[in-house]
Amino acid sequence: MAATDLKGATMAIHFDIVREGSLFSARADGGPKFAVGKQVSFHDNRGLANDNSPLARQFNYAAADFVQAIGFFAQFIEPTAMCEGRSFITLNTYDRAKFTFGFTQFAAHVPNGDFVTWFRAMLGQPEAADYFPDLAVENGHIVKLGMHGSEPLETSQSTAGLMDYLNPSLGGVDDDEVIAAAKFIHWTMNHPGSRELQVRQMVTTAHALLAQADTRIGLDGVSGDLCCIVMDIRHQGRGTFADMQRALRATDPFNALLGIGASPFPERVRMLRNALRPLREDFARKHWSRAQKDLV
Repeated sequence: MAATDLKGATMAIHFDIVREGSLFSARADGGPKFAVGKQVSFHDNRGLANDNSPLARQFNYAAADFVQAIGFFAQFIEPTAMCEGRSFITLNTYDRAKFTFGFTQFAAHVPNGDFVTWFRAMLGQPEAADYFPDLAVENGHIVKLGMHGSEPLETSQSTAGLMDYLNPSLGGVDDDEVIAAAKFIHWTMNHPGSRELQVRQMVTTAHALLAQADTRIGLDGVSGDLCCIVMDIRHQGRGTFADMQRALRATDPFNALLGIGASPFPERVRMLRNALRPLREDFARKHWSRAQKDLV
């Protein structure tokens, strides 16, 4: 936790950057070094990634850890989590989102999207000032605090300010980018509540994606195993509503849905199929209810 000054006021955790070639680590308040990420290239961009790193694997999502608190949807989101890195500290800062984090890779470029709504909730946690003392949520949006008032970093139309705050440039790995990543990783490792917030956010996202799909292609009464594939397609964005509607009308809708995007994303589809194999029978017992906007 953060230290206190002589007057008893909380002082934010100080992070030091450690660079060893293309590898970046950090120390929090002079403590032990922990991995942040490796510099990688993506087209003309440069950023950080830590997927499948030894540290990341120590914080893998397991549905069994959250079923008691959250219920069936803790299981329902697990196949997608396994396709998205699975680790609560999965990080990438090299693509157009500029900052992506979490076990299902919440992306900062979407207004009112999963990253933004999750980060707003994080800033409401008691330890938030230990990590981001210059940020707050005002009128439902994240702002940067300053001597002359607050500056909005995101609105319902744009997250450009928030993306720039977390990652000033895609041309290289900036100190601000490393520090922001280190803060999220340290926060997530040391506060279990932050991990539960990720799970709750993904459950909210899954419900929303299914409800949206229902309005377009009609999911009322569709079994949970098929809904899981629909949700994953929507989460990754690898198929259209028309694609999914055709697949649901096919003789074998399960395999038809899995075939959507299989050419450009064969590994993703393979991972999803394997993750669903032991769960499909249980998922198929439930069906989407339009009236309840839930799997029942």
